Amino acid sequence: MRLIMCGRGMVLTPSFKALVERKLGKLARLRPQILDARVTCAVEKFRRTVRLTLRARRRTFSAVATAGDLLAAIDAAIGVLSRQVSEEKRRRRARLHS
Repeated sequence: MRLIMCGRGMVLTPSFKALVERKLGKLARLRPQILDARVTCAVEKFRRTVRLTLRARRRTFSAVATAGDLLAAIDAAIGVLSRQVSEEKRRRRARLHS
C-alpha cells in the first residue's frame, strides 16, 4: 500500500507518519486490495481536521474527522474507514452467497 501524506499549516514529523502508517496497516488486513492511501492533515485555530482517502481496486473509501487533537481526529477517521471497509466486505460476501 502506497501512503501519501501532506500537512496544511503544519509539519508532519516522522514519528507521526509512522503512527499513521501503522494504524492504516490494520485496515490493510481487512481489505488487502487497497492500492494507496491519502492523508491530509489541516490545522485551523482550535480544530484539527484529517481527511483520509483509500483507493481500492473497485471502490474509493473516504472519511473526514475534526477534533481538538490531531490523534483523536486520526482515530475517528480510521474508525469511520474501518466501518466502511467492513460493511463493503459484508455486502460483497452476502452478494456472492445469495
